[in-house]
Amino acid sequence: MSPSLQDHINSGKYAEVEGIRFFYKESGKGTEIIVLLHGFLTTSYNYRKLFPFLEGKYKVIAPDFLGIGLSDRPSSPLSHRMQAYYLYRFLDQIASEKKVHIVAHDYALPILAFLLKEHPEVVKSLTILNGFLNLPKFRFYLPVNLLRIPLFGALLSFLFRPPLLRFIYQAFLTKKDFVFDAQWEKDQFELLFTGKNRKNSLEFLKNVDRSSHALRDVEDGVKSLVGLRQIIIGDFDFRISPAQTEFIKETLRTSALISLPSKHLPMEECPEELAEKIDYFIGSFAKKKTKTFHFSRSKSNSEEE
Repeated sequence: MSPSLQDHINSGKYAEVEGIRFFYKESGKGTEIIVLLHGFLTTSYNYRKLFPFLEGKYKVIAPDFLGIGLSDRPSSPLSHRMQAYYLYRFLDQIASEKKVHIVAHDYALPILAFLLKEHPEVVKSLTILNGFLNLPKFRFYLPVNLLRIPLFGALLSFLFRPPLLRFIYQAFLTKKDFVFDAQWEKDQFELLFTGKNRKNSLEFLKNVDRSSHALRDVEDGVKSLVGLRQIIIGDFDFRISPAQTEFIKETLRTSALISLPSKHLPMEECPEELAEKIDYFIGSFAKKKTKTFHFSRSKSNSEEE
């Protein structure tokens, strides 16, 4: 375990939600709260480079989804509906009734969409980071598509060792010239593929409801979002198809599309540029917010915040 991961663990916190512990990293004391949600093959640790650029101005929170990284897992399957259920209760606890700005990477977007279907009042603004929404038509990327194959995926995961993990991330998820931190692959292996983490990571990858009913719920969720939203994609990210991005734009009714010099992990590859886009976006929210965006976290929109 590297000093960086040790510091991440030591400085982290736990929030107990219905008897299950969420691990999360929190820093900063700003009045605006930014919540960073991770996707496939990542954890809150992958946002470590983003904190220094945001914590001076905002309160920044990055949780591990249940069963992933350092968070406990419930007895129920690690589905996105279950994650959304507990995520809402986690946000309600740590945000102290304040609405939050969400950054949703990859698979975090469908999870958030289920939350928004029931609780759109929670979110002030949404930044989508290389995300996908059209679940039935989503083509899982390497190595996720291989790890999702029954039996074969489990056998493949047992072959994973830190050097192989580094190769996979460099080959499929980051630009060719990107260099990871020293011991990064050991940290990633520790969080995702050691002990019970291996089984949980595989389950997290597999339990994706791709039915038309799920798509309808996801669409209803993001359409209920009232606050500002933006889409950020990596210039070199071929994991997410242009059709998926176009579907998000049409569903969210937004034309805010920004590119970054990265592949699929901009929080690792270009954290400073990503932080600038998030900061500018939240600043725009502060300048442009009106009564349309300013409503209570209760389900009734008639009450003022």
